[in-house]
Amino acid sequence: MYAQGDWVEIKHHYASGYVLESDHCSALVCVIKNGRIQGNKRFNHYEMNKTNTELLPEDTKDLTQLYINMALDSDDKSWFRSLTNGSMEESK
Repeated sequence: MYAQGDWVEIKHHYASGYVLESDHCSALVCVIKNGRIQGNKRFNHYEMNKTNTELLPEDTKDLTQLYINMALDSDDKSWFRSLTNGSMEESK
């Protein structure tokens, strides 16, 4: 059975998505295809596969850099400090 928030690959639809709700035989999925939300659709469990959602070390590094850039763009000094542990400000 699938749980709310699980990421799934939808077989034969070349799409993925995340589970909004699930019962014993099907799940309502927010469908994402080609990077765009296509809407919510119900699929039988046999039409889906759970995807691996573990982040690799290089993914977390990229995300941290993205967050640092977002903090700089939004001029959020507190967020920036929490992401860099103040290390970048001290090097000035």
